[in-house]
Amino acid sequence: MNSEQWKIELRNYALAHDIDMVGFAHIDRFQHAPPEFHPRNIYPRVKTVVVLGIRVLRGLLESLDQGWHIPYNAHGYGGINEQFMREARQRVACWIEDHGASAVPVIQWTGTPHQEPIMCHRTAAVAAGLGEFGWSKVFLSRRFGPLQRFGIVLTDAELPSDPLQLNRICDGCRACVRACPGQAISAEQSVEFEIDGQPVRHAVIDMFKCTVAHHGAITATYPRVSGDFDIADIEEKYAALRQPDDDDTHSYVLGGQQRDEVWQRYPHPLGNLVGMLGHSCAFCGARGCYRACLAHLEQHEIIETSSSRPYRYEQSLTGKPDTGAFRQADGREVMTE
Repeated sequence: MNSEQWKIELRNYALAHDIDMVGFAHIDRFQHAPPEFHPRNIYPRVKTVVVLGIRVLRGLLESLDQGWHIPYNAHGYGGINEQFMREARQRVACWIEDHGASAVPVIQWTGTPHQEPIMCHRTAAVAAGLGEFGWSKVFLSRRFGPLQRFGIVLTDAELPSDPLQLNRICDGCRACVRACPGQAISAEQSVEFEIDGQPVRHAVIDMFKCTVAHHGAITATYPRVSGDFDIADIEEKYAALRQPDDDDTHSYVLGGQQRDEVWQRYPHPLGNLVGMLGHSCAFCGARGCYRACLAHLEQHEIIETSSSRPYRYEQSLTGKPDTGAFRQADGREVMTE
């Protein structure tokens, strides 16, 4: 069986076992990767990076629109990363080893400080021909828009790369910039690099602001947060919380003990459920990078969709808080408007 047939059989196997998309990138496509993100750090014999994608259900965003965060975090975020994708990586890795090659599943580890080498899953998905970066650095595919998450399996089987799919989806509308409650996405500054000789570009992301909003510690996403902790004065009052990180955005993360101090001071009502939600805490509701982006792409018919009605998220685009309520630990509900 030649390499092309081998790749076809592996793809068909993955698609038949609850994986929605599969892409292949030869290791040569990572020649410009930052040294700390190179696949060879994890598996020196790697010849091919296999990228697996599982969709995020569209209805989970509609649940977020009503102010309910648990379904999205449990099924569209933590459930995929911690459960569904773990099983998918293992299945594919076993198939590869059953057919005479070696395989290494790559865990999605984004904590700081980095304990072992990591990879940028979105960049790998772009390199594997599954789609492109949106301006917000969220990955976009023609089939699902921003609604997918990825797993990686490295193998010493030498397989041909899939064609790159660039500059076909994101039209630079900046809806993500306007709707991000953390104001974390630059409207003008960008990160630029090459994959297989083709230019790739996305916005500079302030990971400090992203993390603060992501954890629900600002009034825009959780109105009961004290007004003295908001995006407008983060730079002045919380600059000491910034920690340099080797992230490829050359930005920062809110990490370690200092993050815990912020969490304790500004507790989100869903904080005690993080373990049950697969360690996910997207309490910003992905307003800009997912919801505003999907609304724009569907309404302008830029992506394929099986739904008969375009997704609309007017609250995200106007800056209004989500409707619905947060249920506190004592059972009380706090309406968001």
